[in-house]
Amino acid sequence: MQPPLVALDIGSTKIACAVGLPNEQGSGFELMGSSLVAYPLQSETWLSDPLLVGRTIEQALEATAVGMPMRSALVAVSPPSLAVERVRAAIGLGDEPTAVRARDVDRVTNSALYQALAIDREALWVEPLGFSGNGFEGIRDPRGLSATRLSGDFLILTMPLAVRHSVTQAVEAAGLDVGQLSFTLPTLLAAMGNETEIPRHVLMIDVGGLTIESAVCVEGLMQSLTCIPWGGTRLASLIAQRLGVTLPQAITWSLEGNSCPQPQVQSLIAQQRQALSEVIRGMLKDRPKPEAAWITGRGALIDGFVEWVELAFGIPATLCRSPRTSRLVDLPRQVALGPVVGMLERVTRKSDSVRLGPTAPFLNRLIEKTRSVLTEYF
Repeated sequence: MQPPLVALDIGSTKIACAVGLPNEQGSGFELMGSSLVAYPLQSETWLSDPLLVGRTIEQALEATAVGMPMRSALVAVSPPSLAVERVRAAIGLGDEPTAVRARDVDRVTNSALYQALAIDREALWVEPLGFSGNGFEGIRDPRGLSATRLSGDFLILTMPLAVRHSVTQAVEAAGLDVGQLSFTLPTLLAAMGNETEIPRHVLMIDVGGLTIESAVCVEGLMQSLTCIPWGGTRLASLIAQRLGVTLPQAITWSLEGNSCPQPQVQSLIAQQRQALSEVIRGMLKDRPKPEAAWITGRGALIDGFVEWVELAFGIPATLCRSPRTSRLVDLPRQVALGPVVGMLERVTRKSDSVRLGPTAPFLNRLIEKTRSVLTEYF
């Protein structure tokens, strides 16, 4: 019998957890238990106390009511310190056309990572947008094709090494190892894709507590991503500051959205939405209009937010929920469990869409950077 898999989504306000038992045929999993546990303290600093987060993870594991031993976890994060780069890299294969092998794809990916990574950062997600060579262009999987030179375009998300350390410390404090670290948005695509037909062009908006990640996905690939320093916790803090009320009261008013009886709250929300609209319009400029908008995250529960997206951009918008969680009565729980269900779907269905290439150890990258500087200037 295979051991159960643990998936954790470490957010700015809560921990979402799901435990799944893989099917023996490698065609999915059985959801054994899930939980959603908020941090005891609200903070505008993501993962400010790894030990507190570790205790919250322990509570989330206990709340799943799964008594089997668990050693490692699949972890999804969307840290505010994300950086997004679009990189093109190329390698030579030989004087004569040579069949592209898996290790050639890895070499191109590593070359792109070397360009994108600063010494103090590492990759959180690598999205290959397409490979090109002699007679082919924009191919997702070039293995087996012949070329003398292979190039690839990549969308690379990087985060500080300190963030990885904090995540690892928090998970280990709960008695688990980090088996895999992923970015939240692609896991949501996996959660929706197995039982729901994904439109060719999708606008995804994940409204977290401290940040919004907005991505345009084409045929299941993130073609562009924008990280915006805005979210549900920031909105509640702004309301509390401007109106002189407690944070719990401000949170309640912020979630009431268009229905809030306070005109000042409605005015603040309208101002914030206008700024958000300008950023997303800039991302959509010169691109085909998305066929659908999928909204998720804590801020997606703000009354009227999904309807506002539909009116503001003229795109049919829906709340992003996995079919596996749609039977739950609690709507916030349905939305919050999407990333963890998506991670379990991705791993147990043996999908090859976890596109994270190997990141060289810190010392190796330091040596390579030093060698490059010496070569260039001396």
